[in-house]
Amino acid sequence: MPHLAVNGPRPSWIHLILLLVVCVVSAAAQRSTSTPDNNTSTSSTLPVPRKVTTTEASAAGKGKECWLSADSSYRDQLSLLLNTRNAKLVEVTVNLPGHPPYQLRDSLPHVYRPNLWIRSTSRQGRSLLMLDETYDLKSLTTLAIGVEKLEVNLTDHPIRCLRKFEDREEETLRIVRSSFLRDFADPNQNTRGSLSPDEHICSKHVEDDGGYAHFVYRCCRFDQDGEIVCLDVIEDNWIKVLLTLIIIIKVLVVLYSPMFLPETLYRIKYVAAQYLYHLPGPAMTLKVVVSEDPDQYGPQAKHKCVRLEELKNMEVFKTMVASSNWQTEKIYEVKVKDVRLSVKARRLLSKFTVPVSIKSILYNNLIRCRIRKLEPLKDCCNSNILGRFNPGIKMIKWHHCMKWFAGLCLMVLISTPWILRIYGYFTFEDITRDRQVEAAERLGLEIKYPGSIVLYLSPVHGLFIFIYIIFIIDSLVYGVLSKAMKEKFKHVARDCLRDMRERSRIAVVAWMTKLLVLPFTVFGVLGFLLFVPYLILLAVVTLPVAAFYIFPTLNLSIRLLINLFIFLCPDKLMNKCRSWHGKFSSVRERFSMHDVTANESFIQKHSYTRGGVLLQLVVILMLVVILMVLISFWSVTLMLMEIVTFFVELLVYTFMGVIVNAGTILQYVTVLFLLFMYSKNTFSRVANLYQAYHGVIHRELLGLIKEEIDEVAKQEATDQENTAFIVQGESSSNTPKDVRPRIKIKENQPQWSTQGMLVFLDKYDTPYTPEKFFFETIDLNYFGCPGPIYTNVLAALWEFLKIVLFLLFIFIVVMAFGDAYQVSTTNQLLATVVGGFVPFLFRYIFVSDAGVGDIDTKSIQFITEFHRIINSYKQAWGVFDIVPVSYKEWDYKDDDVDAFDDTSPVDGNGNRSNFGPSNNVTGGGINGDPSDSISPLLDSTRNGQDGEFSRLEVGGDPGGLLSIRSSGMGGSTVISIDDSYPDVDIIVDVSTSKTRRFNALQSKGFEKGSTSMLDRTGHNPPIFKPSNPNIYV
Repeated sequence: MPHLAVNGPRPSWIHLILLLVVCVVSAAAQRSTSTPDNNTSTSSTLPVPRKVTTTEASAAGKGKECWLSADSSYRDQLSLLLNTRNAKLVEVTVNLPGHPPYQLRDSLPHVYRPNLWIRSTSRQGRSLLMLDETYDLKSLTTLAIGVEKLEVNLTDHPIRCLRKFEDREEETLRIVRSSFLRDFADPNQNTRGSLSPDEHICSKHVEDDGGYAHFVYRCCRFDQDGEIVCLDVIEDNWIKVLLTLIIIIKVLVVLYSPMFLPETLYRIKYVAAQYLYHLPGPAMTLKVVVSEDPDQYGPQAKHKCVRLEELKNMEVFKTMVASSNWQTEKIYEVKVKDVRLSVKARRLLSKFTVPVSIKSILYNNLIRCRIRKLEPLKDCCNSNILGRFNPGIKMIKWHHCMKWFAGLCLMVLISTPWILRIYGYFTFEDITRDRQVEAAERLGLEIKYPGSIVLYLSPVHGLFIFIYIIFIIDSLVYGVLSKAMKEKFKHVARDCLRDMRERSRIAVVAWMTKLLVLPFTVFGVLGFLLFVPYLILLAVVTLPVAAFYIFPTLNLSIRLLINLFIFLCPDKLMNKCRSWHGKFSSVRERFSMHDVTANESFIQKHSYTRGGVLLQLVVILMLVVILMVLISFWSVTLMLMEIVTFFVELLVYTFMGVIVNAGTILQYVTVLFLLFMYSKNTFSRVANLYQAYHGVIHRELLGLIKEEIDEVAKQEATDQENTAFIVQGESSSNTPKDVRPRIKIKENQPQWSTQGMLVFLDKYDTPYTPEKFFFETIDLNYFGCPGPIYTNVLAALWEFLKIVLFLLFIFIVVMAFGDAYQVSTTNQLLATVVGGFVPFLFRYIFVSDAGVGDIDTKSIQFITEFHRIINSYKQAWGVFDIVPVSYKEWDYKDDDVDAFDDTSPVDGNGNRSNFGPSNNVTGGGINGDPSDSISPLLDSTRNGQDGEFSRLEVGGDPGGLLSIRSSGMGGSTVISIDDSYPDVDIIVDVSTSKTRRFNALQSKGFEKGSTSMLDRTGHNPPIFKPSNPNIYV
């Protein structure tokens, strides 16, 4: 028995990078909130003092020529912001009434925004100047706490004296700075203003950095000698590290963008797995006919007709019907003992998995529209959207409309991150970008690349418009593609993604390490002499290979290009490529390329390029699709890089704001944390309730077939196959007399409909049960069952709402009394935490926890109900392949339609058939003539394309198609349609436009079996050759 390896969640690179980002943000925030140093010239925030512009006395003397005064309310407003609101940064917007609107802009061209001046009151305030100008957006306004805005009207004295200094920028700048430092007081009063030694007046300047505009804040203050000292604000080292990490995240997103795609969409273990189902008892008999004209079997033939060229997988079955021994228009008996089922992983549940999480409930009920099965909504969802006023057009049900609406909502949900990114750009970043471009153009400079393509180009740039058009074309092309073409495209895309994901990167690193030490393995110590040239040669060979296998974006792109090359490459060039591949075999052996390229395969050209103009058009269409997929993939990668970077910056800035303003924000964060904890706990109790019950049901199911499972589980994992077992309940009155499966055809694919439960066991001995069975057992007529999911979810939601109301009450009380009695923020935080844990105490200490009790599985009621639901359980599974034991032509000459007895074999639809063994028909198989059978059969493990099978709603028998009768006189036969006699199980359609005959009279409902079933050419169909007209009587 193989050991089951339990793989826990592995930390990805994004988790490690984000953890490092959090550490850096914490260090940067703590540095900015540390105790300020009075000697700001040695501060890391303001490290470089500018030259002394002038002394206070000389400034006063020159200020008599021109100085500025503010409104009388300016000092009062400023005092209110600094003393009462404890502002750490005051943004002052100045206006100059009586002057042109752009007076300051024309006089101060090197100032980024001449009308905006900032008063910084602490080092924490100055640290905000190091950040991006849109820090309030990116921090979700957490960093904007303590940042106040003030607007003031200024008057120059003497009147309009500023116009004298329009051509002298430094003089104008000195006048504005000195006026701000004096709080716009009269210079004749010799006042120094209200600035403390750590307060500064700052403005943003534009400097020439090699032809590019460099924006930097310049902060000024009076020193002890009365001199105005200006300092440039430069980035802190921790901020530089943080920005470097963000750049690394961008690069990693580009290189690993395919890893964001859910692996459940393409990996084999999630898409579909093959399970071997061995039929108990004697071999099952299927009647199969290959027809070039399936229309002759009547309008009900569509229920049992499959198109051979559209049949997925089924390699053994297709080989059987395509063999030279198989003749068209003849019915064959096929003996079957083994069937390979194709089962999606989402339709199975392990012991530790239940679909009761909030995500599963929303996805299943809204996206997959399972809510339509609820009793109050069942009738409405299955009714027509026009109701009784339908004029006779095709009926469209409400649940179909809801599925389309859910798909549209899902597309909007997927697009929401990009919509938020565009909203942030046009709301904040676009304005800032325009200002920077305008300031740079005034000085004839260019703007540096800001680190974001959206910010550099804008979302309405031609590049992004091209991407939007590509997405629209993708949607239209995918909508008009045929189903077969979609399947081919999915097959190519899934193969590329699967090979990209399942290739071991550790094996690539091991291969490179092996080659790196090769000189020392061969030459010993002398390998040091050859190591440098060998290393250069090794880098040329290994680095491209390593990049291909280590970086998923390159891997997927190159795989798509290789498939595109296979489509376009002529046969002669393909042959040359194969010959070159053979010539380099020795080089591949030297470099042990087999260690990394083992089992590497690409799509073969002959699988897609066959003769015929139509097929060549199909190939051209596939080329267009692959090219569009490649372009779309890189477009999505570009947008994904912008989205991830944007949200990482939101996380970083918000976390920094929480740390910097912990006293104000932690109360809100604590309440949000308590809400998250209670919501997760409340709904987890529902999941745990069903998890415990599912464990009991799972254990009882395995107990019914313990011997069969143990017999298969004894094998090694390399020899053991995924296996399906039938389970029957014996302690119930509804035990079916016949549990033989039935063949159903839906969407041109065979479906294996079973009466009873199937339990699945993979080759690693992990048992699975159907998801549908879980939903049918949760509401058994037994007191220990948890009941329908929606009832428990609604009860949990009601309980959570009561907790929300209680927490809201606690928060309002703490905030109200805290402000009234001036309680410190620390004590308010403690009061909020203590009050928030009251529901926790009531739930786990004062009230006992309700859960699934000990279910008495030995109870007669439980056993009866449990076995009843097992026996009544029906479900259809996709068929991966049918493995026949033998086949022979059906001899109907001796059949008597009335000669039914209990010894008649059972056909594929579970009906008693009247045919039996015939002496004049040679049977195929082990003891029969090999010429009449598949002997030997192809290996049943041959793989085909991965198929996806839609769920079949098992209903009643659709009715029979054919009744084959013998006249008993001369062996003349006729095959007529008889609803009560379903003989043929599978009709394999191999017709073409020339061989298919459409009978218009039959489609109008004429009497079945009448002579009016002749085709329009006047010739009898091949299978209708009655010699005795009385056979129809």
